Amino acid sequence: MTRESMFVSLNRYRPTGRIDADDFTVQTRELAELEDGQLLLRPVAFSIDPTIRGQLTGVDGSYFLPQMKVGEPIDGIAVAEVIEANDGTHFPGDIVLGLSEWADYAIWPTPNNWAGLEGVDPRFGKPTHALGVYGKLGGLTAYCGIVAAAEVKSGETVLVSAAAGNVGSLAGQIAKIRGARVIGLAGTPEKRQLLTERLGFDVALDYHDDDLADHLAAAAPDGIDVYFDNVGGELSQTVMFTMHRPARVVACGQISTYDDESAWMVNIKPIYINGLRFEGFTPDQFPQLWPQALDDLIEWVDSGLLIPVETERHGLEALPGAVAGVFRGENVGKMVVSIP
Repeated sequence: MTRESMFVSLNRYRPTGRIDADDFTVQTRELAELEDGQLLLRPVAFSIDPTIRGQLTGVDGSYFLPQMKVGEPIDGIAVAEVIEANDGTHFPGDIVLGLSEWADYAIWPTPNNWAGLEGVDPRFGKPTHALGVYGKLGGLTAYCGIVAAAEVKSGETVLVSAAAGNVGSLAGQIAKIRGARVIGLAGTPEKRQLLTERLGFDVALDYHDDDLADHLAAAAPDGIDVYFDNVGGELSQTVMFTMHRPARVVACGQISTYDDESAWMVNIKPIYINGLRFEGFTPDQFPQLWPQALDDLIEWVDSGLLIPVETERHGLEALPGAVAGVFRGENVGKMVVSIP
């Protein structure tokens, strides 16, 4: 029996410049029969993450994940239902988390299976929460960054850039749970209102302001102890010039630079002059922390201490626009695409 499947593919590489929805297209294909060790998955929710940008340049060896192939299905982290199983381990109806092609039906494993496959914890509730507040690129990143990399302590002042985004919104709340005073940077009045009125941030500032350094000095008269950086670029230079030893910068992302040739480049001048500690991290460096992190995240969400925020779009055809939207700041919290 043959089965048709729609999938999203890449039309062209963009070594630099902004990703657009028309860089992708939706196509149809016939799926092959399952071989030994394979599964047929029906994705129910896709994770949209800025990390995909480095896989769309077409420059081999330029990124820590493999480049997508033009004309072939895009793949990414997704929650999926097992439809057919030929591996002796999984069964139809299982709900799993792993790397899936952007398709309405997909054969697992994908050609570049770097993420593995695991069952979704039934405590997660909503499927999209497995991608956001409980996901490696969401809650686990925020938790490991605040707790392990930054070692945020009660009474400290923490500044979070892209604070209304996926990781930023969670990192700021986790810092608050640990007793810190938290300042968030966001680009619109609606996002800043969300930070202070719903998520419990103490202050929210507009990162577009020409006098941002003055606003930071007024908001943190005793200085910023931790800068949780999701943005990089000129914004982070401005912030770091206002900080002083023994303050530390925890680099989670550099989204403002991903579209140009300066991606991942950091001017160390303020780090050197002001004696700052600068540390990059990913949750993969703290695997021993994951079980406790998930227990804490679940408890905080269940108790209302931690509020997951999502921007949810629907249907396979929404994936290209969702990717472009992340780089335009259209998401509040985690950007996800659910499949009916």
